[in-house]
Amino acid sequence: MTSRQLPSAERHTLHGQATADVPGLTTRPLVSRARTQIVHGSLVLFALAIVARSVQVQLVDRALWEGKANEQHIQRDAVAPLRGQIRDASGSVLVESRELVRFGVDPKALDSTRRYGDARVVLRRGLRALGVKEALIRQALQPNGRWTAIPGLHAPSDVKELVQLRAVRSERVLQRYVNAPVGIQRLLGTVGADQRPQGGLELEADSLLRGVTGLDEFLLDGRRRRVLSPSLERVSATPGHTIVLTLNRSLQQIIERQLAMAMDSTGASGGDVVVMDPRDGAVLAMAGARNGKPSVNATGLTEPYEPGSVMKPFLVGWLLDHQRTALDEVINTEGGKWRVAKRTIDDEHKASFMSLRDVIRFSSNIGVAKLAERVSPREQYELLRDFGFGTYTGVPYPAESRGRVPRGLREDGWTPQTPSAMAMGYEVSATPVQIAAAYAALANGGELLQPALIREVQDANGVVVFQHSRRVLRRVLTEPTVLAMRGMLRSVVDSGTAVAASLETYDVAGKSGTAKRAENGVYVSGGYNSTFAAMFPAQAPQLVVVAKLIDPKGRLIFGGVVAGSLVRGILQEAQSSRNASLDLNELSRFAKLLPAPQPKPRSPQAVLADARDSAR
Repeated sequence: MTSRQLPSAERHTLHGQATADVPGLTTRPLVSRARTQIVHGSLVLFALAIVARSVQVQLVDRALWEGKANEQHIQRDAVAPLRGQIRDASGSVLVESRELVRFGVDPKALDSTRRYGDARVVLRRGLRALGVKEALIRQALQPNGRWTAIPGLHAPSDVKELVQLRAVRSERVLQRYVNAPVGIQRLLGTVGADQRPQGGLELEADSLLRGVTGLDEFLLDGRRRRVLSPSLERVSATPGHTIVLTLNRSLQQIIERQLAMAMDSTGASGGDVVVMDPRDGAVLAMAGARNGKPSVNATGLTEPYEPGSVMKPFLVGWLLDHQRTALDEVINTEGGKWRVAKRTIDDEHKASFMSLRDVIRFSSNIGVAKLAERVSPREQYELLRDFGFGTYTGVPYPAESRGRVPRGLREDGWTPQTPSAMAMGYEVSATPVQIAAAYAALANGGELLQPALIREVQDANGVVVFQHSRRVLRRVLTEPTVLAMRGMLRSVVDSGTAVAASLETYDVAGKSGTAKRAENGVYVSGGYNSTFAAMFPAQAPQLVVVAKLIDPKGRLIFGGVVAGSLVRGILQEAQSSRNASLDLNELSRFAKLLPAPQPKPRSPQAVLADARDSAR
């Protein structure tokens, strides 16, 4: 009998007994406790996971998800700043960046409603004002037409009305405009379409010129069209600093013109001119040409060469300062030919003996070679280094060369012939700017100054944050020695190797140099570098001019003749210019006294007439 067949009382008794007391009968709980615990635990873990994920999304990763949301609804555009201006010493703008606009038209965004019918009129009128061809205007206004790009770049003021139309999509474009003489352009370098500098001062001073990038934020609607919102951040771009150079545009144009004329008249293949103010080291002008054309970079800084006899005054000045020679010393110049260290040295102006002054005046190679025997290799190296040779000048130009000065060691190429060669301006290389800086020390009383190319720097508000001041690197000669050297160099122009540089109105001091030209370590047959370094006026120099001509043709290849004539032309034109960095009032103190004009010879008839008048 089963439990279903038992009476109710018995069933009750049976259920009250333990299961083991009823043979053949088994029972199970209606709900499994273990399964219940697993289900409950899973639900708790799931709830905890949801809470943890909510905490992570809303608290821990809040910024991340806000950023993703903003990316979908907010567009951020970097605003490129206007690159800073570069000006010359007078304040004239040489380089500046301008903001232009490139735009196109989406005809499909122009509907036929009255509102956008007015937009068509505005678009047609604006495009005609820009000089756009009628065929392109019709295409831009064609209903359901394709995207039409409008050619050219336009000033923002010219397209202000057009870019506000919904159908017009515009793009801001920055362009760098240069309004400078060719020689200055070589110093400035260039800027690419991406506003990245490519060489020159643009690269060297990029941290000042590039400015600070701004930020524009826009809301995007359902069609991803931009909508301005006052709640979004807008940071204006900060323009770059303005750099004012020491270069003088008027003087620059003078030296470029005179260099071109000198190359044409002498047949020279190229040349360099550097003008410096010896009072503060400011580089006032710099020009270069190669193969009959303006050079592609600032060769006055980048191309060193063996300058020849223009180096002689530095050795002589050092010897005077150290009492190893005297102004009245007479040197045996061997009749113009002397053999030393298995090399024969010749003089162009031959004499048995020359005074120290005449060694400079007539550029005696034998005289300075004998003087070079009085210095040790170390001293000869150090005296040239003291004058700034073999080291960088500090001018902010990335490709500047430091030239070369042998250190007095055999492993550095020093031979028994090196001392005399260096005294004559060989086996040592220098740039025209280095030579100008060294002659500036002879012009200003004996102080080597750091050449300067930047006069001042102004921030975006016009506040001057840097201003050039005279920077003395070291004293290289005493003042009495400098005065004596200027007297010698004045005689070079008065009656020596550079009379072609003399002026009728003012005294000029300087030194010529004519050196064989080397290429790849080999001297070129018939190739010469003809140089003249001048100080003007000789009594109180305001300008130092270094001029070099490469491979002049004909018999007159000497630096004092061809380069001296070039310097003479520069100085003459600079005097007549209104703004060529000359203090004309100060200059007038040193003007030469011109002889009084002589009366024209009188005719015999006039003399007789005067005699008759006197008799009456």
